Amino acid sequence: MGGIDKDFKPNAAIAAQIEKKHALPEGQHNEGQPVISNMDKYGNQRSKLMTDCKKQHSESLKCIEENYERRELCQPFFDAYKLCRKEEHERRLEENYRLSGGNGDGKDELGCVIC
Repeated sequence: MGGIDKDFKPNAAIAAQIEKKHALPEGQHNEGQPVISNMDKYGNQRSKLMTDCKKQHSESLKCIEENYERRELCQPFFDAYKLCRKEEHERRLEENYRLSGGNGDGKDELGCVIC
């Protein structure tokens, strides 16, 4: 596994298609990141650490404060927070994939699987 494939032959046509698909307009660059506005709906700058799971986070912390000796009672709150963060992460991945030119079937136009 790994190493260099000695039978690999570069294909200029495929390379040109990839370059064309991912080329940005003149003067614009994003260092490989999807172009997403860094402003929220109120015009304030968003933090990368912001989450949509504030409610679940607060409930988990409140439960720990009230049941610090019996944390097993808080497991449903931990699970809800974990599930919320997982769903939020999946939404962000889908948004990034869509913004980077994906067509939604898990493969790009050349049939490559994007993981």
